[in-house]
Amino acid sequence: MRRRTDFLRGAALVVAFLPATLAAQRRSLEAHYGRWLNGNDAASYEVRSSAPLSGGETLTHGFGVTVLVHDSLGRHRAFYGFGYELQAFRHRATLGPYALLGVELGLSTDTTHQELGALWSAGAGVEWRPIPRFALGAEARWRLEDRGPRGFWRPGGAHRGLGIAMGVSLGLGRADRGALIAPSRRPPEPPAEITGGAADVVHTALNAIGAPYQWGGTAENGFDCSGLIQYAYAQQGIRLPRMSRDQAMVGSEVTPVVEALQPGDILLFSALPGGGVTHVGMYVGERKFIHSSNTGVRLSQLDPHDPEAAYWMARWVGARRIIGGGGGQ
Repeated sequence: MRRRTDFLRGAALVVAFLPATLAAQRRSLEAHYGRWLNGNDAASYEVRSSAPLSGGETLTHGFGVTVLVHDSLGRHRAFYGFGYELQAFRHRATLGPYALLGVELGLSTDTTHQELGALWSAGAGVEWRPIPRFALGAEARWRLEDRGPRGFWRPGGAHRGLGIAMGVSLGLGRADRGALIAPSRRPPEPPAEITGGAADVVHTALNAIGAPYQWGGTAENGFDCSGLIQYAYAQQGIRLPRMSRDQAMVGSEVTPVVEALQPGDILLFSALPGGGVTHVGMYVGERKFIHSSNTGVRLSQLDPHDPEAAYWMARWVGARRIIGGGGGQ
């Protein structure tokens, strides 16, 4: 009965902090259950969010709630905290590992008193993502409870040990895996004629229309946004960086107006005003561009009178020219 009561207390705390967690990052929501071992004998309950850091694809971060409840002592040996976590190399493949660092600040209790505490952790996980918005995973992390707190380098009254957990992740919000989500409608047709020095690059990209969206994908069986651009140029012997934020720095700058564009130019998009580049596409001519969005490789338009085009134009922040701009690679 005591364990059930403490579980309900922990669940209530998680629910109470959930709106703050979602408000902090609206990209994915995760729930984890596990054990804190090495003599601590505690069950762990975690809810947290995650999103790309500064529009990048290597680092993700988020906020969350952690509740640790001792098996036999219940609330008389527990930790309730809210904190921040940084992850590396996550969401890059259907099945893949990632690293993590985290810290939570909250209430630490024992059989005699309670005080402010910090929970430091570092570890790694592996995640299986059969579809873009759903994933199952497992994590192992070294936890150190710092009562005081004094800092992870000299914690006071520390409990420490290995923690393991299983979890589920659900994609939320306007973007998932770095791909902007556009309104669903029938895509336009390819241009009747493609001219310019990058015509072969454009034709290579157009041949991929219909390929599925695959986070980390760089081949014909699936692409993410930057993977499509890298692939199309690589087939013509031109090497480009893998990440969208790095592709935003190659070649020469082009004024982001349709009249200044040439086929093959890389279009840069940002999910948030003033944010980093989170999506890229390739201009193909006739006010159209090709990209790998949430529905796969497709054509979209740059026409302010078209409802879908208005969505993209509001997020268009720049363009780069690789061929014919004096800065190609």
